Amino acid sequence: MSGPHPRVRPLRLPAALLALALLPLATACGGESSAAEGGAGKGKVTLRIGDQGQTLLTTLKVAGQLKDLPYEVKFNQFDSGPLVNQGLQAGAIDFGVMGDTPAVLARASGLPVKVVSVSRTVGPGYTLIARPGSGIRSTADLKGKKIAFSRNTANHGFLLRVLDKEGLRQRDITPVDVPLQNIGNVLESGTVDAATASEETRAKYLADHPDAVQVVNGRTVTPGYALRLATDKALADPAKRTALLDFSHRLAVANEWIAAHPDAWVQAYYVKLRKQTPALGRQVFEATGRTTYVPVDDTVIREQQKQADLFTANGQLPQHVDIAGQFDPAVSKEFNARTVQKGSSS
Repeated sequence: MSGPHPRVRPLRLPAALLALALLPLATACGGESSAAEGGAGKGKVTLRIGDQGQTLLTTLKVAGQLKDLPYEVKFNQFDSGPLVNQGLQAGAIDFGVMGDTPAVLARASGLPVKVVSVSRTVGPGYTLIARPGSGIRSTADLKGKKIAFSRNTANHGFLLRVLDKEGLRQRDITPVDVPLQNIGNVLESGTVDAATASEETRAKYLADHPDAVQVVNGRTVTPGYALRLATDKALADPAKRTALLDFSHRLAVANEWIAAHPDAWVQAYYVKLRKQTPALGRQVFEATGRTTYVPVDDTVIREQQKQADLFTANGQLPQHVDIAGQFDPAVSKEFNARTVQKGSSS
């Protein structure tokens, strides 16, 4: 792991925001569900999981990994990584999944959490799409343009990386902050010149606007990481730590199962949950690219530090953030042994 790092004073959220931390949980959380298959709930340990769009729940369920659990699992659904962070801050969850950018913000906010596992998707990730007639043909045309993204999410980090390659900062464009779920609608409205689109949004928009310009995607500018964080409190509890290790292993096994059974995953996730046609679901699945669990190591830390520094350089963070404090060598070693597939590397 990395050597000694200078200590950094964490960025504390204002007291008023802290007091309201539970409010977004009520408004943005899609509800709570318990894993109740095959004897779940028989144990005394309960893991409270911060999920997004039922992705973790569906992954485990379709792969049969919710059966015979020796502990109970309660899933809390959130609409974005920043909202998962609020769940962690409020003490409502023990474990949460998010993109690489919200994980940086978790450290910047001083959340008492550690990274327990990291997955990497080798695919386009987000795509910067310019609407027809915007005048944007390449990244060289972005200065002064109105661009939609979701602040503090992974597509924000993607956009800053794109701008950085052109020597630009966020101040050089007209930023339009919209919720993740509204990116497609804003792009469709024609009120912005371009937007950072997920693979699903990209496929749907291009089907209706084949003359739109796909300026650049994440394959060439981002590492494609998603991170899973656990609270220091949960990791310090021997019973919860054991349950978290098992849960993390089940997620990795389920991920491998999905790679081997794409039709079942497309039906369960894209068709049943996302309400897409089987054809579009299969298209998005194949275009998204393979996801594997990779070692939590110095490579991940360096990439996360680069992103933290980029946010600071763009005025999105008021001071330097030492990202290394979010990684514990003992935790990484223990969880790597339970999650990383043979031959995986970052």
